[in-house]
Amino acid sequence: MIIKKTNKDSLSLILKPNKSSSVSQNFIFFGFLSLLCLTFGIGFFILGATMILPFAGLEIIALITVLRINRNWVNQSEEIYLDKLFVKFKKGRNEFAFDRFLSKFSVVDYKTKKRLFITSGNQKLEIGSFLNEDDVEELIDLLKNKVSELNFS
Repeated sequence: MIIKKTNKDSLSLILKPNKSSSVSQNFIFFGFLSLLCLTFGIGFFILGATMILPFAGLEIIALITVLRINRNWVNQSEEIYLDKLFVKFKKGRNEFAFDRFLSKFSVVDYKTKKRLFITSGNQKLEIGSFLNEDDVEELIDLLKNKVSELNFS
């Protein structure tokens, strides 16, 4: 998902992965799976299969781990700010600022996916690695149009 804020002299983009469900919906889904797992575990425990309960606990730990990994992936974001003099890129807690005339956006077309990089000096950073193909194309077009607009203004 791309959130665009633009004015005459600058472009600000916020990139986030697409979400098919919210965090609360994920908690409900994984909570239901955990409850189902515990129900089966306790049921088999009551019937005398005592060794099933530790494995039910391991399944719940695995579900919690998957939920945390999913939440971290969904909550990631990147910000790009482009104006006449600077390109600023923020990924998580890391913030980078480049001189616009010494930096370059480059597109590498792999067989499976296009990847977008910003390069300045010896630094090469990938932009929007979590975006789908349509969003990457839209991002490339937005950056290409804004850079050409800034070059000719």
